[in-house]
Amino acid sequence: MTQTKIFSFSLSAKDEAFSPNDMKKTVSWLRKKKRQKNPVCLFAEKSPSGVPSGSIMLFSFEAKIFGQATLKGTVKEIPLEEQKARRKAKQTVYKHFVYLEPATIEIFHQHPTKTEISEKLNKNFGPLITYFTYNEYQRILKMAK
Repeated sequence: MTQTKIFSFSLSAKDEAFSPNDMKKTVSWLRKKKRQKNPVCLFAEKSPSGVPSGSIMLFSFEAKIFGQATLKGTVKEIPLEEQKARRKAKQTVYKHFVYLEPATIEIFHQHPTKTEISEKLNKNFGPLITYFTYNEYQRILKMAK
C-alpha cells in the first residue's frame, strides 16, 4: 500500500493566473477551485514526484502557506502538443498537472510565513516543493487555523 505524502508547493508569481502578484487574487484562485467539478493544479517547472492519490498539498504564495487540498489521482504529464502550442503563443508552459478533490480544498484563516514555520519545525523550505511528516503537518495546521 502506497503511503500518502504531505508537501507544500510554491505558486509562481510569474504565472499569469496570479498577476499582479496579489495574495487576495491567489486565495480567490484556490477558492474558485472548490466550486469546480475537476479542479486542477498545473506545474510549470517542477512537479512533486511519487505522490499518490490522497496526498495533501499545502499551497504557498509570497512565502506564506494559505491553503490545502487533497490530490485526486497522481501527477500526470501534459501532452507535448499542448506544451508546444502554449510556447508558440508565448504563454506559460505547463508540463504536469494533478486533479484536486474539491471537497478538501481549504483556505486557512492565518497565513503563516515559511520563516515562522521553519523556525517552529527547525526545517528549511525548498524553492518549490517541501515534504513534511504528519507531525510537522499538524504543527503547521495549528499555526494556520
